Amino acid sequence: MAAMKPALAEVFANPSSVHKPGQDARALVDRGREQCGAALDCDAREIVFTSGGTEADALAVRGLGRRKVVTTSVEHPALLGACAELERGGVEVVRVPVDRSGQLDLGALEAALPGADLCSAMAANNETGIAFPLERIGELCRRHAVPFHTDAVQAVGKMPLRIRELPIDLLSCSAHKLGGPKGAGLLWARRGIPLAPVQVGGHQERGRRAGTENVAAIVGLGEALSRAVAAIPSQAPRLAALRDRLEVAAREIRGAHVAGAGTPRVCNTLNVAFEGCDGETLLVALDLAGVAVSTGSACSSGSLEPSPVLLAMGYPPALARGAIRFSLWSGTTAADIDAVAALLPDVVARTRVRPDRRAR
Repeated sequence: MAAMKPALAEVFANPSSVHKPGQDARALVDRGREQCGAALDCDAREIVFTSGGTEADALAVRGLGRRKVVTTSVEHPALLGACAELERGGVEVVRVPVDRSGQLDLGALEAALPGADLCSAMAANNETGIAFPLERIGELCRRHAVPFHTDAVQAVGKMPLRIRELPIDLLSCSAHKLGGPKGAGLLWARRGIPLAPVQVGGHQERGRRAGTENVAAIVGLGEALSRAVAAIPSQAPRLAALRDRLEVAAREIRGAHVAGAGTPRVCNTLNVAFEGCDGETLLVALDLAGVAVSTGSACSSGSLEPSPVLLAMGYPPALARGAIRFSLWSGTTAADIDAVAALLPDVVARTRVRPDRRAR
């Protein structure tokens, strides 16, 4: 908030204006862009500011997808929704499956790449935290000359991602996952990628995203991204240890299933499904106890359907409905984890449906 205050309280002009107040606003946008470029280790001029991860994903998919798009069966609803829209317009969309551990079938991915305009595979899953091997996926894409986009909303600030060292061509990021303002994000697109604008009517962002820039949000994104990336060496091991501590406690509960156990995951995410439980009921019971969890993507919360991500991993629908996600952050302490671990068995026992009462 301190970094954003000048943009909110002092600098009101349009950053496209040539007068002094406009150039003051432009300077704030440029500073935010440079901060983002430094944090992601990319050319700041290749960054397109957006309203968040959803728009960034849509810009990548709709800006490149003309004939064929290859993606995965476990992407965020924002990405899959953009693909579905293209599909309705006649574009071929191939959704590559994952195995029971949530890992991508790389053989199926490579088989689908010929003739594709774009391949999009997330860096880490928003529900399970399972990370995809970006280097191997990128190598396959380059072998077939297919641009590679990764939705890194869940991964940026949680794991090292240096764009110059990765075989990727586009990357999505969102401020609110980093402690920054809601409604702010970016799409990095490597120079030379033929990205068509989705939002038109202005020259902003080098003609790739029309509309007056949200100066305060961009300032907040730059500051949040810089801080989050700088904290990875200290925060990631600490959060991973706390996540593992909670996972051990959850596993002691009968009928607990941890998604992606033993596979690479981001440090702050734990997805556990409990046999005989309903995720929404667990969510409410834990919320009343002062513990905030989710049952899937926040963008599709409230849905009574089981998680498509867990179904894609081979979970039976009844088990997928019993899944909840714990998300840790920089303020999470060992005492917090121990408090959750102490109350979780009772909450699960109270909300678990007895076999004689289950729907037939």
